[in-house]
Amino acid sequence: MTSGSNRPDAGLSERLRELDAPDVPKDGERMDRMFTDMKARCDKSDRTIAGFLRSRSTMVRRLIVLTVFSVLAIIGWYAFPLVGDQARTVQWAISLAAFCVLLVLAMFMVTRPVHLPALPRWQSVCLICIAIGATVIAAFWPHPAAQAATHDHSGGVMAGACMGVGLLLGIPVYALLRLVDRGNALGSLVAAAAAGVAGNFVLKAHCSIPGTPHELLGHASVGLVFVLGLGLVHRWIPSK
Repeated sequence: MTSGSNRPDAGLSERLRELDAPDVPKDGERMDRMFTDMKARCDKSDRTIAGFLRSRSTMVRRLIVLTVFSVLAIIGWYAFPLVGDQARTVQWAISLAAFCVLLVLAMFMVTRPVHLPALPRWQSVCLICIAIGATVIAAFWPHPAAQAATHDHSGGVMAGACMGVGLLLGIPVYALLRLVDRGNALGSLVAAAAAGVAGNFVLKAHCSIPGTPHELLGHASVGLVFVLGLGLVHRWIPSK
């Protein structure tokens, strides 16, 4: 008969207690150090603008973005002269409305709560492609004959100026969306597309130079430069 001392589990619980007992204080100290280090990092992050914005709730972050977008739109709308009455066509209004919708969609994507399942990458890619496509389509809207007759064909010369203005106007939009982004997939490219759309919104509302070549080179190119340029930047210099 097999004696009790020969059983495999004889004294097993005592040996486990002997092995675990010395590690308990060490594990407790290690956890305390990890907690203290994590708390210090969180406190340091909360003192930055990005940390403050990202620590806000989803509703607050969205309200902040919408408020800033509205303020920028109102300032831009009234600070600079709009295009002439003859250029305010139905297509012109549709373009501006489409740009606003795309901006709001980009904002909802970037500020999506982290506790929800991540959006599929194809949805972000679709939004980026639609944003760039909308700026290209807006360039092909027909211009009123009266508007074309009042301008010479120097649109190509001014295309560089419009592109520079559009890029400058899109930078605040891109920066704001990146500040409230908690790490969504392709969030940087969505923010870049939104910046391009914002630049096109202002250019479409205020640029009175007619012609598809001018709008393609000076307006639609803004979104393409943002997406391709920032895409390459984040490809070779990934954010931490």
